[in-house]
Amino acid sequence: MCVCMAIIGFFVEVQVEPFAFAYLSVFFMTLVGLADDFYNIRYREKFFLQIFAGLILLQAGYSIDSFHGVFGIYEIPKWISSPLTLLVFLIVVNALNLVDGLDGLASLISIKFLVVMGGVVLISFNTMFVFFPVLIGALLGFLLHNFSSIKKVFLGDTGSLFIGTIMAFFVIFVLDSSNQIVTDDYISRPLFCVLLLLYPLSDTLRAVVLRVYRKKSPFVADRIHLHHRLADKGYEHWAASLTVFALSIFTLSINLFLYQYIGLILCVILTICLMLTFFYLIFK
Repeated sequence: MCVCMAIIGFFVEVQVEPFAFAYLSVFFMTLVGLADDFYNIRYREKFFLQIFAGLILLQAGYSIDSFHGVFGIYEIPKWISSPLTLLVFLIVVNALNLVDGLDGLASLISIKFLVVMGGVVLISFNTMFVFFPVLIGALLGFLLHNFSSIKKVFLGDTGSLFIGTIMAFFVIFVLDSSNQIVTDDYISRPLFCVLLLLYPLSDTLRAVVLRVYRKKSPFVADRIHLHHRLADKGYEHWAASLTVFALSIFTLSINLFLYQYIGLILCVILTICLMLTFFYLIFK
């Protein structure tokens, strides 16, 4: 991917300097994932390193400085904005990492995110767009090996932390009120970001709540995730991953279509109803 970016840089403008700290954060988290794959870092140590990477990302100058009308709140003060941005960074990075439990699942979720976010960036900030097809192409190439039964390749912590950090940056980038986003006329920014990451966020929240309820560590490895339910019901990994992928696209699409007609509150209620329906019809 780095080679592809270098080659593209000869033909089109690629912004580097404004996002130097973002690149540094992504690089640092990739090294953390690589170390974890080889040496199995304890979760508390990895969590501390993630906080450090989040603090690096904050130096890029982007933060969640507005709720964009959610709860009637717009601009928020710096002393709330910085810790909130760091919290969102940690949630997104760990959510993707925790759902990487089936072949292709994390990659398909990431591809959906990058395709939609790439479309938004293409219209609003076209000098950043070249990054998206390179990463999407890398993930598509990886999927062929991830689904293979003979020469299988896993994303691992290296891949999931690398992609998760990139996704976290673009969520923060979109929620920063200084950036003009084309979707503002069609859907609320916070709702848009949640819908892009709906499955990893909702599944991680559900898993953490159930583990705490059962008096277990929220970070213990188990088979409590929704995608494990599909596998236990007899779904092949590719079928379970594609099912989650299709449901997430459907939920995003219907919200984009209906938001202008029913507004934020009803879209949230609709999304919750859809999620409950999917749970009882497909996952339970």
